[in-house]
Amino acid sequence: MVFQIILNVTARKEIQESFHWYELRQSGLGLRFINAIEKRFDFLSKTPDIFPVKSSGFREALVVDFPFSIIYKINSKQNTVKVFHVFHTRRNPNLKK
Repeated sequence: MVFQIILNVTARKEIQESFHWYELRQSGLGLRFINAIEKRFDFLSKTPDIFPVKSSGFREALVVDFPFSIIYKINSKQNTVKVFHVFHTRRNPNLKK
């Protein structure tokens, strides 16, 4: 069964800002970041329950090659994965809440 990935406004903004930041540092690096995020979303759409529940039902999936984690919840009844944050791992972890 494939789950639909749903991004909230915050997650979309975090992805967009990070893309621009990486692209300003090196041309093409922003696209590599987007590709890494999309690969992780593809993986989550197929196996969302592979990552353990952390707190309040949230799960975290690390992004390969970039210091980000995807903060999400699974809705099995609707076959969706709701992404709340694409969070830089060096930020204050209390900002995830």
